Amino acid sequence: MIIQIILTAICASLFFNTIHKLHIQWGINFKPFSCTSCLAAWVAVILYFTPELVLNVASVLFISGLLTPLIETLMEKLY
Repeated sequence: MIIQIILTAICASLFFNTIHKLHIQWGINFKPFSCTSCLAAWVAVILYFTPELVLNVASVLFISGLLTPLIETLMEKLY
């Protein structure tokens, strides 16, 4: 469960900050929202105290949301 929390927090942070830059679009361009590692740490703390169902849903959402553009880019480079 701890590994799942860590991976989900990292993926959520990268999803919000690196891929979509939502902290700029939403006007919350300050720490912890603008710092990828800060956001990952706070998301991990929040996920640690959430029910397992919420953790599982967040894991599926953010891990697939991060892996999809990476795999798409890889496929475009291969073909």
